[in-house]
Amino acid sequence: MKQLAGPQPFKVSAITEVHARYIREGRIKLDKSKLDGAVTYHDPCQIARNGGVIDEPRYILQHLTADFRELTSEPRYNWCCGGGGGLVALGEDTLDFRMKSAKVKVDQVKATGATILATACENCHTQLSNLNDHYKMGVDVQFLSSMVANALVH
Repeated sequence: MKQLAGPQPFKVSAITEVHARYIREGRIKLDKSKLDGAVTYHDPCQIARNGGVIDEPRYILQHLTADFRELTSEPRYNWCCGGGGGLVALGEDTLDFRMKSAKVKVDQVKATGATILATACENCHTQLSNLNDHYKMGVDVQFLSSMVANALVH
């Protein structure tokens, strides 16, 4: 909606932006001890490169873990996961193509040594989970919003 629908009479925010704002404002607090293992983050194409939401997930991850590992030195040029453009929604019909075309993402994730792979996009989560199963990456693919929910201090 932010990129394609034109001006709105209200502010459009990704949930990642809302979570980062709530942490900055002290409206929510997170417990770093809830996560066990090194974490890396996949920047979804639409949220990051199209929507400009790049710093917020990293701000959130600073509050979730002491062991965050970047996938690349410049997140704006991170590799696509291979599931965008509706490909992942086509399921089995595109699975072979998606697995072959996204091998570069698999290599990138493995190079971090992380055990948790976070993302903020449903399509990316599905694709990354498929890649994890297919290439036996051995990571736990998680939604960033679920990680926030699980680490909330009550």
